[in-house]
Amino acid sequence: MDDLKKKTLQGLLYLGVGKGAGKFISFGTTLALARMLSPQDYGLMALVMVVVGFLEFFNEIGLGSAIKQRPQITPSQLNGCFTLSLLISTGLYAALFLASPAIASYYDNDALSPVLRFIGLTFVIGAAVTVPDALMARNMQFKLFAGIDFVMVVLQSAVTLTLALLGLGVWALAWGFLVAQIFKSLCIFFFSRWRPSKLGEVSEALSLMRFGVTVTYSRLTWYLYNNAQTLIIGKTLGAQAVGIYSMAGTLSSLPSSHITSMVIRVASPLFAKLQHDRQRLNNTLLRLTSGIALINYPVIVGMAITASELVPVVLGPQWLEATLPLQILSLIGLIKSVDPLLTQALTSTGQVNVTARYTTLCAITIPLSVYIGSVQGGLAGAALAMAVAYPLSSIYLFMAVRRYLDLSLMHYLQAVRLPLEACAWMAGIVLGGGQLLTMLGLQNAAILLGVKTTLGVLTYAGFLIYVRPAGLRDCHEVLCELGVPADKLRRWPFSRLTVQTNDN
Repeated sequence: MDDLKKKTLQGLLYLGVGKGAGKFISFGTTLALARMLSPQDYGLMALVMVVVGFLEFFNEIGLGSAIKQRPQITPSQLNGCFTLSLLISTGLYAALFLASPAIASYYDNDALSPVLRFIGLTFVIGAAVTVPDALMARNMQFKLFAGIDFVMVVLQSAVTLTLALLGLGVWALAWGFLVAQIFKSLCIFFFSRWRPSKLGEVSEALSLMRFGVTVTYSRLTWYLYNNAQTLIIGKTLGAQAVGIYSMAGTLSSLPSSHITSMVIRVASPLFAKLQHDRQRLNNTLLRLTSGIALINYPVIVGMAITASELVPVVLGPQWLEATLPLQILSLIGLIKSVDPLLTQALTSTGQVNVTARYTTLCAITIPLSVYIGSVQGGLAGAALAMAVAYPLSSIYLFMAVRRYLDLSLMHYLQAVRLPLEACAWMAGIVLGGGQLLTMLGLQNAAILLGVKTTLGVLTYAGFLIYVRPAGLRDCHEVLCELGVPADKLRRWPFSRLTVQTNDN
């Protein structure tokens, strides 16, 4: 096994363990906060984060991506990137500080202004670690990233829960976020061991800016079409509707926001190193896609088919309106959890103009569709509009991948075929079993959720182990490459692979 492959697998292992543990804590915190805070608190914070997140893209104008992608980088260029990021972030915060009252007035919510100004402090904090963060990713120091992320999540959860218990409402979310970002930035700056040797030298960063600006544009339009629904719903339906829709979106994107983002973090430098070996890049892309789908798809489909029990049991009766949006948005997640790998592959091979055109298309069609849907059909209409517009826009992305990466749609679909088949099998059994239990008189939502979840896990695992063991075989291969002892991999369920091999 070559060193690059080994680093990639180890990176996924470290990030998987760290993020898995951290996100388990984060998810538990979210569920606890859902019972302590109101939908309006969540809606207010969602609006703030969309505005701040939009401006955040201008903080480093894609310089971090340029540092990762460039084969050679000089100290002067790094100094220039550091200085430029700080100058831009200071200007952005000043602009946000002055514009906050106008933004609050637009949404008829005076509480927006102080929270915007408070959260906006993360501009300067984040800009200071643009270069250190990119260098750590470039060197594939994922073990450190995993440790930092885990402690950050624990810290954020502790601060937020404590302040929520004290009755601080939306400020509990705001303080938790700010404290976590300060901690993460300090850790990255310390462990990267990089320090600017000289302030200034902005002109040295100009060569990186040309790549970075295009990347920023693509990410900006991507951010717009992913978050415009929050701004639109906030204006058309109000803060409470935003909170409900945001909670549904958070749950539906839970697999992709954790598993997919983790894989993307590893894939970004990996794809850049493979950009001149198209066959290896495509093989790696397909394998990562298959792996993400095997993990994400059963969770996504499971949330969709158990939403009527999941929402009241896990979130509470005040969130019942989130049920239908959750079901609709979960199904969109089948595409959203895997297609970021395609845009990352195009970006890493220098095709940033292609991703820019794709995200521009999405930034036009999706917000327009969501606006029409929310006006005509409320929250359900907005979710349905998203369910139509997003897959249609993705057609352009698949066409671009076929043209620029020479990857056929047939091969791509083959990578997700097995998890789709397993999920279809699982959905049929769970829905049928749930209907049978209801006919027999079982009405308790918590018991139904437990039974359906258990049935889903057993059905999905059983399909992969006994009906279509190809996924199990891939898992076995990855575990071997990660260095798991051979005697452990001869146990059940992997023992079935040995039996099948001997039979053949």
